[in-house]
Amino acid sequence: MSSRKDLKKQINASMDLLYGDCIFYKVFVMDADKEAADKVIAHIAEIHDNLLKRVSVSEGKEVKGRTKAYYKKLRSDIQEQINIIGKEITALG
Repeated sequence: MSSRKDLKKQINASMDLLYGDCIFYKVFVMDADKEAADKVIAHIAEIHDNLLKRVSVSEGKEVKGRTKAYYKKLRSDIQEQINIIGKEITALG
């Protein structure tokens, strides 16, 4: 199982890429819908904060299977959120 530190690094790196894509869209695309891009950026910030908070929670340390299931679900939620935001960015352009 990966450490919390590694999981936080993964979340930060993924969200940084998504932020970068939105900024790139706003700056370099002609006739860019900047208001829609700002909404996507706000959504990224909300998801980013939520995921980092979930990593910091120590869910059921006394029961090993519960902790493993919690972080497995968290990893799948991270991937799901990245895919959703990626689709939102794709819909912009």
